[in-house]
Amino acid sequence: IVFIHGLDGHRVKSYTHTRSGEMWLRNFLPSDLRQARILSFGYDGYTEHRNQFSEGTLSDHGRGLLKKLAQARIDKEDQPIIFVAHNVGGIILKSVKLSRPHHAL
Repeated sequence: IVFIHGLDGHRVKSYTHTRSGEMWLRNFLPSDLRQARILSFGYDGYTEHRNQFSEGTLSDHGRGLLKKLAQARIDKEDQPIIFVAHNVGGIILKSVKLSRPHHAL
């Protein structure tokens, strides 16, 4: 399962309770989905005090996602992937699929 945060999000902080510090992707989800491998993809999505949300383009972030997935899936290419994407994270995911429509993730 691959989680992709939205604008002003963070690959760890977006899924971490502010008071307890518990990250639900690491601390809770694995106990419910014991066979699943859980990954979180991060990209530069900060907007505060900026004229643009990122130095990279959506395609740049999409290529980064593909690169990270390829590294994480060595010897596991046959396992299915479930994506959970929010906001711009969904647009990044869509840019990957549009740029490589016949490429197996």
